Amino acid sequence: MKFKSLKILAIGTLLVFSLTACGQKESTPEPAAEDTQAAAQQETEPEAESAKEPAEEAEDGGKIMIGYSPMTMVNPYFAAVGSAIEEVVEAEGAELVKFDPQMDASVQAAQIDDMISMGVKAILFIPVDSAGSRNIMQACKDAGVYVVNIDNVVNEDDYDVVDAIVASDNYGLGYVSGEDVVERFPDGANIGIMHSPTSESCIVTVNAFWDAIKEHAADPDAYVNVAEADGKGNMEQSFTQATDMLQAHDDIDLFYCVNDQSAFGVIQAIREAGRAGEVSVYGKDGSPDAKAVLGQDGFVQSSGQSPLSIGRIGAENCFKLIRGEEVEFNTSIEAFSITAENVEEYGIDEWQ
Repeated sequence: MKFKSLKILAIGTLLVFSLTACGQKESTPEPAAEDTQAAAQQETEPEAESAKEPAEEAEDGGKIMIGYSPMTMVNPYFAAVGSAIEEVVEAEGAELVKFDPQMDASVQAAQIDDMISMGVKAILFIPVDSAGSRNIMQACKDAGVYVVNIDNVVNEDDYDVVDAIVASDNYGLGYVSGEDVVERFPDGANIGIMHSPTSESCIVTVNAFWDAIKEHAADPDAYVNVAEADGKGNMEQSFTQATDMLQAHDDIDLFYCVNDQSAFGVIQAIREAGRAGEVSVYGKDGSPDAKAVLGQDGFVQSSGQSPLSIGRIGAENCFKLIRGEEVEFNTSIEAFSITAENVEEYGIDEWQ
């Protein structure tokens, strides 16, 4: 089935999905993946008036430049991170430079080299490949460019080439979902995992999911990982993988997905398999789209993140580093569980 079928996913009141751990300009609606500009295309943010003095001027007397390199910009989660970054950068009277690697680690490396050549002072970095990103950060360090690693945390062995880290409590995100599974399925369950194994944050989250089950279940052995696949964090791939998993395992009780976009693809596959409402689905992010449909078609829980906090704190750390001020090296944003029962506490129309 073509991906266009996903755009008409009939999950309750959600009419159209925008594409979202595990941008283009954030002030404008997200384009479809096929309309995304080439990975090498640069975007810079326009100058904004601000009563605040700039952090400093660039060596040529112009504006200081800050780089933002997410995994992809065709994703409302990363767009939300970017919108918070943009607000801080504009308030500082600086300029934001963004590139879209489109989930390609080699493209991301080349784009960051371009940012270094352009003269950025600091880069907000969400690695496509956590384990393979040391050379990228080392290049920044060698060029005197600060690296603030946000959202998807690099390997601990690479902390020496990072100046600060700001991320969700990825362990907590998986743990609260595992706790919910034990509560809803006290006698055990056959579980499918929709993973993204090149992302360190997703690896941590999935491990925490299983830890929670082991620590809270009366009989942990009753919870079986019957299938696991790489959904690459997007709807299309997750739909394809879930379709295959459902055909091979007709006894799956639930899917744990490393982000809400994966969950949307899984839900569509469940619907087309004629099992809507029979198989429970867990997501991660607490995106506005997800919150709008929690409790429908088996979508029972999403562990919430705050991309606005991650972007804001990450950008603030960039300017502190540029000014020579101290920053907290590792900032963790608390995780929380969002369900149909408590979703009103977090607001449905926007990110928490």
